Amino acid sequence: MQKELIEKETEPLLIENGFELVDLKVLKMGGKLLLQFFIDRPEGGVTLEDCGAMSDKLGSHLDMNDVLEGGYILEISSPGIDRVLKKEKDFLKFKGSQVKIKLKKPVNNARVYYGELLAFENGAVLLSGDLKFELNDIEETRLNPGDEEILKKHKH
Repeated sequence: MQKELIEKETEPLLIENGFELVDLKVLKMGGKLLLQFFIDRPEGGVTLEDCGAMSDKLGSHLDMNDVLEGGYILEISSPGIDRVLKKEKDFLKFKGSQVKIKLKKPVNNARVYYGELLAFENGAVLLSGDLKFELNDIEETRLNPGDEEILKKHKH
């Protein structure tokens, strides 16, 4: 799949520049591919300048290494306050946070669950309320900050 190839090809460049790849979305847009990279620093915080610099570097890298055929559109941004959690280290880093989990298939007639992220063990996410979901059964996990957390982040 193209997405895995793009990730494999670009992740070392991001790491080399002090970033981690939080998420990559590959979409078709009018005959071109739209590549949306969501990057962060391991200690947190990405500026607009960071996104611009990495856009140039990633674009050059993709072009020089003939990773993609045809034209593409490149978008680089921070993961945002409702960032996606994908890897074990993401779940461990945000333990204690409120999350929203969307499942691939319904469990007890529901595909969306909210709760506090308690742990990640043996490939499963443990939520408050005795909920446990295998990572393979999860379509998407996002942070689900409450109003007070959002306001706290925006105070200067």
